Amino acid sequence: MKNKNILILIISFIILLVACSALSMSAVASNPWNGVEGIAFTVGYFLHTGKTVSMLITIGLLLVIWWRLYALIHRTFIR
Repeated sequence: MKNKNILILIISFIILLVACSALSMSAVASNPWNGVEGIAFTVGYFLHTGKTVSMLITIGLLLVIWWRLYALIHRTFIR
């Protein structure tokens, strides 16, 4: 397994946090967690799942997005 660049991993997490914060601010809320709850609500609405399953799917999606952000930033700046 290749070594992971911790700095880029942290930067990608911050970008994901900013994206959730922007989603939250667009809904006039005060904390980034509301953005995550909004994503969970959307997942539950379209997939007709319960609250727990919707939150698990949302967390999985956010982890995949975080990992892909890491890969994109790593590929762009580290060659």
